[in-house]
Amino acid sequence: MSSSSNRQPDHPQDAVSAESAETLPETEQEAGEETETTAQASEPSTVAKTPEAPQEAEQPERDPNEGLSRIAQHHFAAAMAALTLFGAGDLWAIESGLFLAGFVSIANGIIAGYVLAYLAHEWGHFTGARFANARSPVLKQTRQFFFMFEFDMARNSVSQFLSMSRGGPAANWLLALTLWTILPGNTAGQAMLVAASTAIAISVSVFEVPIIRRVQAGGDPGTELRQQLERGVLTTGRNIGIAAGAVLFLILLP
Repeated sequence: MSSSSNRQPDHPQDAVSAESAETLPETEQEAGEETETTAQASEPSTVAKTPEAPQEAEQPERDPNEGLSRIAQHHFAAAMAALTLFGAGDLWAIESGLFLAGFVSIANGIIAGYVLAYLAHEWGHFTGARFANARSPVLKQTRQFFFMFEFDMARNSVSQFLSMSRGGPAANWLLALTLWTILPGNTAGQAMLVAASTAIAISVSVFEVPIIRRVQAGGDPGTELRQQLERGVLTTGRNIGIAAGAVLFLILLP
């Protein structure tokens, strides 16, 4: 006697129906998975697209004269302060005859000569650059108080460089000759003012005139300037100027 679980179907149709019944759930499951996948694919994406950052607009070129009025006011105030300080000390020395007053007058002569000479030098360079229509934008902030503009060595021509370079020493010598002419020279302070301004004119000439000459002869402006600095001529010119100023002070001393 056999078990019912091992009984064979009586008809072939029953076997086919049994196999269909067994495979039907699998087919329905696969169809359900395909439907779910299709539905997921058809759903709109919920991830928001990150908007592209707008391109930054090009900044307009800065006005090369921006800040010039402010710098001019500061430099003018410095010149007036130096002259007023010198004038007060010099008058005190004349009226009192005190040794201390004379010493203060001499010290003020050094200060005033230094300030006026370096202001004249920088404005001379700037005037020379602008006279030649060189690219020389004014700095947003002065460097070491006196330096007020940039000179574009790459974009300016040799003739523009020469015009800028000549302006500095020319302004220094013009200042020295002006002070020499208008001051009576009857005090030690006045002698020191003339001597100090002349000393700086000599100093800048020792450094800059050789550069001007070599560039005129065909040298590259940037190379000549760099080599002059590497040779230590800046320090040499300063020492020569100080020595010449001291000798001139002794000559002019009343």
